[in-house]
Amino acid sequence: MKKLIFIIAGISTLFSLAVTAVHLDRNLELLTLDLRFNLFPDTASADSNIVIIGVDDASLESMNWLGWPWPRQIWSDMTAFLYRSGAEVVYFDITFSTSSTFSAGEDSVFGAVAGLGKTVFITGLGREEGQPIPPNALIDLSLSSEETDRYRFASPPVTPIAEGAALLAAPYATPDKDGIFRKLPLFFPAETGVVPSPALAIAMLYSGENTVTVDNGSLVSVGTDIPLTDNHEMQIRFAGPVGTYRTVGVADILSAMTGDTTAFHPSDLDGSIVLIGYTASDLMDLKPMPYSARCPGVEVVANAVDNILSGRHVATQSTAVTVLLTLLLSLCVAASLALIPKVIPASLAGLSAILIFTGFSLAAFKYGDVWVTAVPPVTSGILTLLASSVVAYRYATKDKKFLKAAFSQYLSPAIVSQVASHPEMLKLGGEKKNMTAFFSDIAGFTTISEQLDPQELVKLLNIYLTEMTDIILSSGGTVDKFEGDAIIAFWGAPVEFEDHAARGVSSALECQRKHKELNERLKQINFPPLTTRMGLASGPMVVGNMGSDKRFDYTMMGSDVNLASRLEGVNKVYGTPILISSTTRNALPDSFICREIDTVMVVGQKKPVTIWEPMLSETQFGSAYSEGLRLYRNGDFKAALEFFSRNTEDPPSETMAARCRKFMKTGTPDDWNGTWVLTSK
Repeated sequence: MKKLIFIIAGISTLFSLAVTAVHLDRNLELLTLDLRFNLFPDTASADSNIVIIGVDDASLESMNWLGWPWPRQIWSDMTAFLYRSGAEVVYFDITFSTSSTFSAGEDSVFGAVAGLGKTVFITGLGREEGQPIPPNALIDLSLSSEETDRYRFASPPVTPIAEGAALLAAPYATPDKDGIFRKLPLFFPAETGVVPSPALAIAMLYSGENTVTVDNGSLVSVGTDIPLTDNHEMQIRFAGPVGTYRTVGVADILSAMTGDTTAFHPSDLDGSIVLIGYTASDLMDLKPMPYSARCPGVEVVANAVDNILSGRHVATQSTAVTVLLTLLLSLCVAASLALIPKVIPASLAGLSAILIFTGFSLAAFKYGDVWVTAVPPVTSGILTLLASSVVAYRYATKDKKFLKAAFSQYLSPAIVSQVASHPEMLKLGGEKKNMTAFFSDIAGFTTISEQLDPQELVKLLNIYLTEMTDIILSSGGTVDKFEGDAIIAFWGAPVEFEDHAARGVSSALECQRKHKELNERLKQINFPPLTTRMGLASGPMVVGNMGSDKRFDYTMMGSDVNLASRLEGVNKVYGTPILISSTTRNALPDSFICREIDTVMVVGQKKPVTIWEPMLSETQFGSAYSEGLRLYRNGDFKAALEFFSRNTEDPPSETMAARCRKFMKTGTPDDWNGTWVLTSK
């Protein structure tokens, strides 16, 4: 499954990058840039020295008696006022390509006034027709000879006005494919030089920078490096929505010129950059930008000027970085699905990786003005997440079905569900755990089987095994296997129980109690009664799926497993139904009634073990047996015999009494230590 998930990540990465390579996701990526602008406006950073004077609806209405276009005297008087008030640069985002219709001298006056300061007018450019490009439309900038698509002609303002310009600038800009303006060219190659954009011209005049250079795809000007596209465009870092830069109507400026400073005071122009342009809706210069579908073109220029002067811009990343981020995010999502075992936590981890990347891309924009390409990585991450989650779910479902099928034969339904829901608790291949092992066997089963035909024998076994198994499973036990009439089971795996000993002994006692009811039922259908012997031992055991790659069993191994098996057989020696080891006895709470039977050395064990008989209730044999056992261990067989002989109906007492009589005849062994060594299983 892990390999498949990483293959999915690779395919998702290739698909997302292929979509990006053919620009199918370009509009979506641009929308994410707009989202970043709207989430993180930075109006506080807008240069307060930039002032926009707008030909707005209010000004057109208040001056409608003049008609449109207004006399050039309006502009010449305003320009003189602006420079007298301390304006550093004045830019007209208005064409003056035809002579004034009001007065023949208006253009000359306007040009002369413009020449008093640093004034920028706009000029058109062409390749097929027009006037020669004026010298004041060119800046000192050397470009590569590879620039072949150069302009040859210009459409400047009328000559008197053009001659008054400190610089003429070309106002061209091309929107992105979705029609929104986010970039602005900074210059335009011409046959006789380079024509600046309004933003670059204004910034050069304001800063006094006469020379700019292009180095490694970046414009070096005003002490800053601004990365450019192949079309010499800068990615504008818009400061905020429409109105971020102070905007004043022409009518308010004219009022200030006559002394009415209610709306605007001339001192606000000291050291300022003044941009004059259309803001009225009827003048057709409203452009869509990230914050608004109707932004005055002059405000786009204001943002660009501010970017150049402050050195601030939107930085973009290389294709190599996009590829790397896309691959890394896909691998992070894939790693989450491959390494976290549960589907839901793994899917949430993968989703978190996508959200963390999204947060990183937003933070990079907010704090570093870096436009981290988001669509390819996020697309790849989401595709990896969805496809891998489906794969992980199918594998998890398959694993659950496998576990349920594998364990339903020897675990209770509740435990099977728990194991299926938490497969990490099951370490395939074996692990060491503290557990209680259980072995049971029907006494005299060979004789019983000889008395019954095969069908009757199978029926008897099914009845018996069903009753005993239900008791074991209901207590959380695991049925290891059936060997004929024998049942092998354990408690403590695959689900761990701290009280595994108590569960095992309780089940054994319940099996003994159930025998009475079972024998009554067997009697009614003419089956012989059954007597079962059980042995239990607790301690560290190895448990797990053991066998070959194609055939294995969930089983247990260990010294205490062998001891439990031996104790089941030791019951024959003492006539007991259940025997447990001392480790099992020590793990039981005080509420359990147990009688100490003896200390024995079973076949295959190197250490003696004290064995106990758990009982459903106290018996009259208890105290006499305990005292007899103490004397027996001390080698006082005559005294011990007296106590054991009191319990003539107690099989263990009879066994111990017979042993005492034997030692009284043969004498006490030289190596006597109270341990009885068993010679058979």
